[in-house]
Amino acid sequence: MAQIPVRDINIQNTEFLDILNEYKDILLKREEGDDTPLIAKEIGIMHNDEKADPWTNDEYMHDIINMGREHDGFPKVLKGFSGLKHEGNDMRGKVIKDASRVLNTKLMEFLSCRNNALNACYPPGGFISWHNNANAKGYNIIITYSETGDGWFDYWDIEKQERVRIQDVPGWQAKMTYFGPYEDPDKLCYHAAYTDCYRITVAFVFDEADEFWEEVIEDLETPC
Repeated sequence: MAQIPVRDINIQNTEFLDILNEYKDILLKREEGDDTPLIAKEIGIMHNDEKADPWTNDEYMHDIINMGREHDGFPKVLKGFSGLKHEGNDMRGKVIKDASRVLNTKLMEFLSCRNNALNACYPPGGFISWHNNANAKGYNIIITYSETGDGWFDYWDIEKQERVRIQDVPGWQAKMTYFGPYEDPDKLCYHAAYTDCYRITVAFVFDEADEFWEEVIEDLETPC
């Protein structure tokens, strides 16, 4: 079977948006006269010295594709705020980590999905390098908030043999697709993302893309 297209979902469900905005308002809270959001004050940035181009350009994309199974599926570099999925013993950033835990619980219940795959927040200039998640196959929903829309999600279209861009928009949006394993090479989904503004991404995995998958999409796109 062919690669499953990346579907761009227009989130209209107000209950779902309220959950997301509660989280966003904590991470990106600013004090009067200070444009630095709370997360930038409380949590460090992984790979802060890395520039995006070597990890998100066409050359690196093709290098990863040509590696075949030697690529383990993980992104080699994610330039973003660290540790949002893990509480640990470090009290620094506790408010943000608690908010992350609450968000995960609420969205897992709302979506009835299998597990959380990613919880990331990127600063301006942040990115995630080309990878394919072949190590963790599944039907994914990727939910993104962009402050200004100055960012993107790119993937490699296997059938057309071309790089496809889904431009960020200001506010929340979602994408749904399937990340396939190496045993099903036509369904591999190589992808990367970049932002010039603060950007939040959370992703969740479903077991199957049956009628329930379509019901989730309908729920998210229906104002209520």
